[in-house]
Amino acid sequence: MDRSLIGISVFATGRPKLIVSVSAVLIICAAIVASQLRFSHFPLQWLPEDNFARVATEAVDENLKGSLTLEVIIDTGETNGLYNPELLKVIDDVSKNINSISTGNMFVGKVISYIDVIKETNRALNENREEYYAIPDDPDLIAQEFLLFESSGNDDLSSLVDANYSKARLTLKTPFIDSLEANIFIDNAQVYLDQKFGSLAKVTFTGIGTLMTVTFEEAIYSSAFSYVLAFSLITILMVLLIGNVKIGLISMIPNILPIIFLSTIMVVFKMPLDMFTLLIGAIALGLAVDDTVHFMHNFRRYELQYNDVDKAVRLTLLGTGRAITLTSIVLALGFLVLTFSQMNNMFDFGVLTASAILVAVLADFFLMPAIMKLIIKDKASM
Repeated sequence: MDRSLIGISVFATGRPKLIVSVSAVLIICAAIVASQLRFSHFPLQWLPEDNFARVATEAVDENLKGSLTLEVIIDTGETNGLYNPELLKVIDDVSKNINSISTGNMFVGKVISYIDVIKETNRALNENREEYYAIPDDPDLIAQEFLLFESSGNDDLSSLVDANYSKARLTLKTPFIDSLEANIFIDNAQVYLDQKFGSLAKVTFTGIGTLMTVTFEEAIYSSAFSYVLAFSLITILMVLLIGNVKIGLISMIPNILPIIFLSTIMVVFKMPLDMFTLLIGAIALGLAVDDTVHFMHNFRRYELQYNDVDKAVRLTLLGTGRAITLTSIVLALGFLVLTFSQMNNMFDFGVLTASAILVAVLADFFLMPAIMKLIIKDKASM
């Protein structure tokens, strides 16, 4: 290990311009590729294609018009507001035509609402004649039909409307698809429903299906903010630790390399950035900063002591380099255990995290010494 570490130090300090130039080209290329990274959150695809749960869910989506539901709450804001024939006709129209805004893999297989109860009750009161399977124009008749249905002992209505008949529930059966695609549908549907109902009622999406789609969108924004905040705070701490603003800022370059190259790997192998892989960025940043802090702390100490970059790099790698190498090997092997998982997301997590560890070590062993060799010129003034 000592011979290898000494060889690395000689190469890194002996060809700094070559290393920095090659690294710059790789970073630019990786950044261009990484910009094509796509966001996605589709837990069903984490399972193997022959997994019973995945097979059953896909079968339900294909043959039974959807395995998930999006719940819509229609709030009239007034007691007995659901007796309004105009409102009922809008709900009926929406139930028939909401699928017109579906795109891609998203569709509404079935709409369940209290409109069906009103229509069936109205038909039953008129000798089951098909032309009476419609919404009455008289609010009093609608109220009577609600009362009649409740008196029959059937409690289905309690799951569709509230006790004051001011709120109604609209259930949309949808397939289990990518959360981002479903989120686009929800946004479009919200605009569509707001236009349809206007001042008649306030419309709100809710339920487990909506929760799953909205959560990932919020996770993206919160993670982006967290990464920027963490990187900023780490940069400040790095400058304070090293005691030199220029060197402290430059030392952060290797810390972003793992994230850039992980994004590139994900694009090349078509791995989506979902709620699971979002965690890898935080882990990669933490591991990279840990190695950099150890390297730079010892490098600055030796460089200030001997006023010799080459010697400082060599002593740092022979000391801290051993610990960084061993801990990186242990961590990488620990995460690579996840490659034995049958779930695709766990396999990707193990491979990507181990790759981040490797990139972090290479950056600290090769790029960091090369940068220090180029920027530290006047040793007497350091």
